[in-house]
Amino acid sequence: MKVVTNWAIHYLADQVFASLDDLNEALAERVEWINHRTPFRGEERSRHAWFTEAEKPELLELPEHRWEPVVWRKAKVHRDWHIQIDTIKYSVPYEFAGVSVDVRIVGSQVEVLAGGDVVARHRRGRHRNGYVTDPDHAPAYLAETAGLWTRTYFLRQAAKVGPATVAALERLLDRKKIEAQGFRSCMNILDLGKRRGRVLLEQACQHLIDSDEHRQITYTAVKNTTSALQAQQDERPRTLPAAPPGTAAARASSAGRDTSGAHLAGISAFSLETLTAQNTREADDA
Repeated sequence: MKVVTNWAIHYLADQVFASLDDLNEALAERVEWINHRTPFRGEERSRHAWFTEAEKPELLELPEHRWEPVVWRKAKVHRDWHIQIDTIKYSVPYEFAGVSVDVRIVGSQVEVLAGGDVVARHRRGRHRNGYVTDPDHAPAYLAETAGLWTRTYFLRQAAKVGPATVAALERLLDRKKIEAQGFRSCMNILDLGKRRGRVLLEQACQHLIDSDEHRQITYTAVKNTTSALQAQQDERPRTLPAAPPGTAAARASSAGRDTSGAHLAGISAFSLETLTAQNTREADDA
């Protein structure tokens, strides 16, 4: 520090620099001068010569890949044979569905380990809420799918809601190159039926299907449509709740109304002629 202070900082103290680059360039020149200045430690050689002759041959070569921090995470393989790290889903061989795994993130690489063995490798995903899927991780046709989500499973659940919901999920899955990338959207759509009612979900799916046959079905679209339909229903006029029996409001509403034969009269009591004649008698009595 003393050498740099005396031979670099103090040496340049009286100079004016127009930019940081100019200052860095001047400092680099002074450091180079210091390293080649002799004598160094009483010997007729410079710092640079000392390094070249005595130290450089002892240095090891740099590693092939530069050092990068390692981040470890825990995850569970979902029924769509994907794990989720932050907002991105990565595929894992379907045999590990339901298994808790370790995830090692090194730079742009993501490795999934089960029981200490690496079972999947991916490049780190770049798109928020995206998928990184290896098709080889999918179950083979007619392979054992117990405990996994499948197209048949979701269409069977959608049939409990209605035909429009089935058609909506079919369109959603048909747009995916890998069907498993749409399974979570299907799950979230069906969950709307549990939270907001199956009738409302069926109406929303029917509206989306009828509006445009080429429209892409997404969870967000179904959710927004159910919210809009719910808002329309909330705006409709509703009947006022009946007043509690025995209160003044209940007695006032029933005053002057003969209900003694309400449960004995037949259908003829509600015909237009009967009601008209009754209104005429009441007017004459008044």
